[in-house]
Amino acid sequence: LTAVPRGLPPGLHTLLLSYNRIVSLGPADLANFTALRVLDVGGNCRRCDHARNPCVECPPGFPKLHPDTFSNLSRLEGLVLSDSSLYSLDDRWFRGLDNLSTLDLSENFLYESITNTTAFRGLGRLRKLNLSFNYHKGVSYAHLRLARSFGGLRALEHLDMTGIFFRELSEYTLRPLAGLPALQSLRLQMNFISRAQLSVFQAFPGLRLVDLSNNRISGTLGLKASTGEADAGEAGWRPPGNPAPGPGDTPGSEDFKLSCKNLTFTLDLSRNNLVTIEPEMFAGLSRLQCLRLSYNSISQVNGSQFTLLTSLQVLDLSYNKLDLYHGRSFTELPRLRALDLSYNSQPFSMQGMGHNLSFVAQLPGLRYLSLAHNAIHSRVSPELCSTSLLALDFSGNALHRMWNEGDLYLHFFQGLSQLVSLDLSRNHLHAVLPHNLGCLPRSLQRLRLQDNYLAFFNWSSLTLLPRLESLDLAGNQLKALTNGSLPAETRLRRLDVSRNRISFVALGFFALATGLRELNLSHNALRTLDPSWFGSQVAAALTSLDVSANPLHCACGAAFVDFLLQVQAAVPGLASQVKCGSPGQLQGRSIFAQDLRLCLDEALSWDCFGLSLLVVALGVAVPLLQHLCGWDLWYCFYLGLAWLPRRGHRRGADALSYDAFVVFDKTHAAVADWVYNELRVRLEERRGRRALRLCLEDRDWLPGKTLFENLWASVYSSRKTLFVLAHTDHVSGLLRASFLLAQQRLLEDRKDVVVLV
Repeated sequence: LTAVPRGLPPGLHTLLLSYNRIVSLGPADLANFTALRVLDVGGNCRRCDHARNPCVECPPGFPKLHPDTFSNLSRLEGLVLSDSSLYSLDDRWFRGLDNLSTLDLSENFLYESITNTTAFRGLGRLRKLNLSFNYHKGVSYAHLRLARSFGGLRALEHLDMTGIFFRELSEYTLRPLAGLPALQSLRLQMNFISRAQLSVFQAFPGLRLVDLSNNRISGTLGLKASTGEADAGEAGWRPPGNPAPGPGDTPGSEDFKLSCKNLTFTLDLSRNNLVTIEPEMFAGLSRLQCLRLSYNSISQVNGSQFTLLTSLQVLDLSYNKLDLYHGRSFTELPRLRALDLSYNSQPFSMQGMGHNLSFVAQLPGLRYLSLAHNAIHSRVSPELCSTSLLALDFSGNALHRMWNEGDLYLHFFQGLSQLVSLDLSRNHLHAVLPHNLGCLPRSLQRLRLQDNYLAFFNWSSLTLLPRLESLDLAGNQLKALTNGSLPAETRLRRLDVSRNRISFVALGFFALATGLRELNLSHNALRTLDPSWFGSQVAAALTSLDVSANPLHCACGAAFVDFLLQVQAAVPGLASQVKCGSPGQLQGRSIFAQDLRLCLDEALSWDCFGLSLLVVALGVAVPLLQHLCGWDLWYCFYLGLAWLPRRGHRRGADALSYDAFVVFDKTHAAVADWVYNELRVRLEERRGRRALRLCLEDRDWLPGKTLFENLWASVYSSRKTLFVLAHTDHVSGLLRASFLLAQQRLLEDRKDVVVLV
């Protein structure tokens, strides 16, 4: 857009025109929007040297804002003019904006106007003012003095002056703000401040937050006068697009640190160049309750640096290089409630150096302590003692090495008599034995063992912690919940075993833990959920049951579907996050993608498919084989059949008188001799039980019957008809007649009885 669109409803309350090409605005452009509450015209004439994305330079001489551009917007409450290449502020722009409460002037060129403008005199109701990144390109000023017109912002609560680039913070810098009764938040980060007079903030009794992070503060402001000269040594500086996470962003730290949000005064000096702490730094800040000193290079705390901070309750010293050697460290802070010493691993990694943690016992008001990610493993005090500490974050250390030192560190936590929360995550633990749990404080209610290497856990040992209500075993290597069950004596209300490898749960494993209300089984290898794991009482009492990211087997009639429907109010993301892992066609889909209670049985479907495939294959193969090699198959079949014992056939054979009828030409003496003396002898006399019964003409034919009658009886009373043929062209009539009868029998009985020799 190059101009404000015409024809918009005059009753608009919000109009957002940011990041277009509107470089000129006049009274007529906004005259009809008298009801407007919020107007955003930022980014239409951009400051490209600070752009984080592709940018088009603003044309020379622009933007052009008529003095009466906003004169008709008497109800306006929020105005955004950020990233608009403004070099000065016209007093007339804000004339008549009596209801303006939020003004965003960030990312412009107003570094001169900040020191001499009079434009803020009429903004008596302004509560939020953003002047961030109004720096002079390539210049870092020695000091900054705000214009006197800032004193007219009587309702101002939040002022952001990030990235204006000045090196000294003195009593003159913020003097016009001292009389603002409502000022609560002052942000001065990323300004290259190297010397700061922190005592100037005692003149602001209502101030709740001062943010001086991401500067270069190394100490307090000395007596040396400022020269006022500009320094071009910071040319091309840009704020980082993705700053590192602050100490409060550490995962899980919200459970172990007291938040500063509800405290009356917070000072943030994180990400500076502080190496040592001098007591004079905090002169006049006795009402300070929260101090953040993370991401510095502080190495020594001896019990004297914070003597002036008599009201301090929260101290953040994470990401430093603290050497905890002095036994009276922090003892000058009588009201200290939360102490963060995490990510100070460098001294603990130095070989041969000892570390004294006895100061914990001398802090009577300490409630929250973080020693996380310090690689603590040896040469530390053998026991922590405190009668006030409620929460301890000991994650990211090497407790497995400490517990492997015999009994030296076995009682390391036992002296914390009032401890309620203990985090032992990421301590490389491969096992937590009963005597390890037995040496933890019996007052413990929450125990975290995330991201260790636990493949086994003795569930019966939970009775050693009679007050335990929450146990977190996420991110370990548990493969099954089988060794015993949750004891009936436990008061466990929350159990997290997510991100393990659990594929099996014993029957009734959770049934005895009647107080269980929250159970996390997500990201495991479970293929089913069995109601018998829980028992009716526990299942009905669950308020949260997370089973997402498990490869559930969505077979027909799966019992877990009915169970999940019964407890659906307790299952987060039941319709979208609980998905099938098998079979293949349902993998990655919701368990409700099809009704598993009504679908066909998978096994039966495979059986029917196999049977139908077999029938089709036989229907195609049998005719094809019969056509191509039917005779060969028939021959092979009967050849194989002949080798098999055939009782039925033998019984049928016993009904015949002879096994074979031998037909030969008696006129050939050699043939007759071979039949009587060779063939007959071998088949009848030398086969023992397997002897065959032969029918011979001269021996077995009955006298008185005709030749044809004897011949017919011999052929039909024998299993086979054996023709003995001689090497001659002459064939006797008996042979011819016998062969014809054998053929007749073939036609009648469908039996081939002819054997030729």
